[in-house]
Amino acid sequence: MSLVSGPIFQICWVVEDLEAAEQWFTDTLGVPHWMRVPNVVFGPEHATYRGEPADFVIDVALGYFGEQQVELIRPVSGPSLYTEHLQTSGPGLHHVAWVPEDFDAALEQARAQGLTVTQSGTFPGTGMEFAYLDGTAGGAPHVELLRLSPDMVALFDSVRHPG
Repeated sequence: MSLVSGPIFQICWVVEDLEAAEQWFTDTLGVPHWMRVPNVVFGPEHATYRGEPADFVIDVALGYFGEQQVELIRPVSGPSLYTEHLQTSGPGLHHVAWVPEDFDAALEQARAQGLTVTQSGTFPGTGMEFAYLDGTAGGAPHVELLRLSPDMVALFDSVRHPG
């Protein structure tokens, strides 16, 4: 059984300058608009980083190329996969994400296949869960699994199809 199926839900870049990255994606690739979520706090009560309680803050921007979600993440403070990425690779492609039909089963299967969960948690106040899997053995960026709450599905739909 394949760990993921269906289309990629999200493609994410880690950036140093959120506004400049939004402008580039708009001007160059035609992302028509962005929804910004500043100062998202991931604390030890709802996130882990490399198996330990997490404590970091990020700014997020979401947009769409047609039906494809694009995420931009700018680390603000604290150690995370995003700060690691900037330190080791600079700005660039960070992860691809899927929304498995059964998040728990996919996560269990990933662990059974020996994949390490490098960062995980719940997006504050949304009920959306995430787990990053280390994809370096295959030469891939991180793979993210998402569990979307009905509220997040509605929010993403409103960003994709505003008005």
